Amino acid sequence: MPNAQSWSVISAPTSNRIILGVDFPAAGRREAGFPELVTGMGSAWSEYGFLQTVPPTVGLADRPTGDSYTEHWMRDGDWEKYEVVAVFGYCVGSVYAAEIAQRLTLTQSTEPKVVLFDPQLTDIQLLANEMHKMISMAGPVFTEEEAEQGRRRATEIVEGSSAVLVEAAEEIVALYRELATLAFQRIGLSDNRRDEVVRLFESYMTWLSAAAQVDPSAVWQRSIGITSDDFADQERAGDPMVVDAVKVLGRRFPLGLSHSDLMRDESAVRVLVDHLGLL
Repeated sequence: MPNAQSWSVISAPTSNRIILGVDFPAAGRREAGFPELVTGMGSAWSEYGFLQTVPPTVGLADRPTGDSYTEHWMRDGDWEKYEVVAVFGYCVGSVYAAEIAQRLTLTQSTEPKVVLFDPQLTDIQLLANEMHKMISMAGPVFTEEEAEQGRRRATEIVEGSSAVLVEAAEEIVALYRELATLAFQRIGLSDNRRDEVVRLFESYMTWLSAAAQVDPSAVWQRSIGITSDDFADQERAGDPMVVDAVKVLGRRFPLGLSHSDLMRDESAVRVLVDHLGLL
C-alpha cells in the first residue's frame, strides 16, 4: 500500500482498485467527511479500497508549495500495484485532488475520474472566514464583545494585507493563538494542549495558503461537481472562491443539502452510482 505516513485507510481494498480522498481531516469537525461517505457507499463499493490524505506536518515558516503536498502524498509506496479509479476532493482539497489526478496520468494507463464536493479555491478572504468560523465554534467561551472584536480583527488583517496570502495567514494564526490562550485559561486546559490546537490550526492555514499556488482548472473541467445549498448561496452572493470555481467546473449536480451534510446524505451516493461509471 502507499506510505502510511501520507495516507490513512478508510476501507481496505479487496482488489487492486482504489479511490483516493483529499481532505484536511480534523477531530471534532462538524462537517461530514470521507468516512461518512464510504459508509453510505456500502457493500456495493467494497471492491474498492478508499484512502484519505494525511497532511504533512509543516508550518507557515516552511513556505511549502502546492507541489510539495502532492509530492508528500505520491512519493514512496507500491503505486504500480494499484489502479486509482477515482480521486475525490472536498472543499480546498479539490485543488490538490486535481494535481494528484494529473500526476497519476504519468504512472497508470487510465486517467482517474475526479469528483469534487463543494470545490473551493483559496483567496485571502478565506483565511478570515475560517477564523470567524473558529470563533463561532467557541460559543460562550467568549463574550459577545470579545467574539465580535476577534472577527473584526481577522477582517482587518485580510483587508489591510498587501495581498501576500502567507503573511496574512501568519497574522491570523497569531490572532488565533491569542484567543486560544484566553479560551484555554477560562476552561482550565493546559498550555501544552493549547499549543497542540494552535499547531493544528497553523497546519490548516498552511494547507490553504499552499493551495493558492495550484491551478486545478484543466482537471476540474473534466470533473463531476457535487454541491450543497450553502455552496449555491456563496455563488449567488458573488463569493469569488466559489464563483471562479464554478467557471471551470465540469458536470455539476446541486443537492438540497447543507455543506455539513453533503457527504453524509444518500443523495450524494446516488450521484456517484448514476454518473461516476464505476458500478
